[in-house]
Amino acid sequence: MTDRDWKAFGYEEIFKNIGRGKRLKKDDHIIGKMPYVSSTAQNNGVDGFVGNDEKVRVYQNCLTVANSGSVGTAFYQPFEFVASDHVTALGNSKLNEYSYQFLATLVSRLQEKYSFNREINDERIRREQILLPVSLDGDPDWQFMSDYMRAQEALQILNALKR
Repeated sequence: MTDRDWKAFGYEEIFKNIGRGKRLKKDDHIIGKMPYVSSTAQNNGVDGFVGNDEKVRVYQNCLTVANSGSVGTAFYQPFEFVASDHVTALGNSKLNEYSYQFLATLVSRLQEKYSFNREINDERIRREQILLPVSLDGDPDWQFMSDYMRAQEALQILNALKR
């Protein structure tokens, strides 16, 4: 991590798709199988399961960051889900699960800046910057991020097998 250069990028440079979920009151939830991601810091942000397919926003293969509640909590969501208005989905079709996991840790640093009294709104998230390792041409080094997370995963598996 220290053998490379790092550079600040705007969220809009990294996440080509930034979208906020849509309000779905508890009373309007239809019981179903689709994960409903909200601002909880538990269970990868999944707050329940719904069957609603109208007047909702559905995302997949992206990060979610809590705008309120557990402000700044970020998770990688590989599956299709309904997003509440308390989360913002951050996506980029060039990213894979490992680069998203790398980014989730960095995005979670928003917890240091925001709080229940100072929530993340659409304007604020678009102004945010993220510090990333860069390749020789100055672009984000997606391959390094993926390789790093794969190595971390392998280490975790190895440690679990030793127990």
